[in-house]
Amino acid sequence: MRVLFIKAADTYPLRLKVLRPGGIEEDVHFANDRLEGAFHLGVSIGGHRICVGSFYPEAHPELSGWKQFRLRGMATHPDFQGQGAGGRSLRFAAEHLKAQHADLLWCNARIKAVPFYQRAGLVIHGEAFEIAGIGTHYVMYRRL
Repeated sequence: MRVLFIKAADTYPLRLKVLRPGGIEEDVHFANDRLEGAFHLGVSIGGHRICVGSFYPEAHPELSGWKQFRLRGMATHPDFQGQGAGGRSLRFAAEHLKAQHADLLWCNARIKAVPFYQRAGLVIHGEAFEIAGIGTHYVMYRRL
């Protein structure tokens, strides 16, 4: 497995397949994809992209930290879930963010992804909330 920096557009196929099945490509074009300081990671095996994630310099209003980043659009191909690609991507991102002196990583985690993020060291902040058409989420974060 290799973790590489990729373009935002390279995340769209997996985002669509995993996060917005039945949707259209515009559903996975996120406003912050081209934000200055944003970066996107892809995990590949044998030339096949199996996992993606995007990281944005964005502060959460209820969390403290002077240089926060938000994880969004984390998606692992269903055939490769549970094989370490997501964890490898998060470890790579954490090291990259630490080198940039970031002090907090946060995300809105789908309820089914909470155990994955907990294994990666993130903790729940606050109560569950609904995102229309997508489902129940928790804010989760990790100090870097």
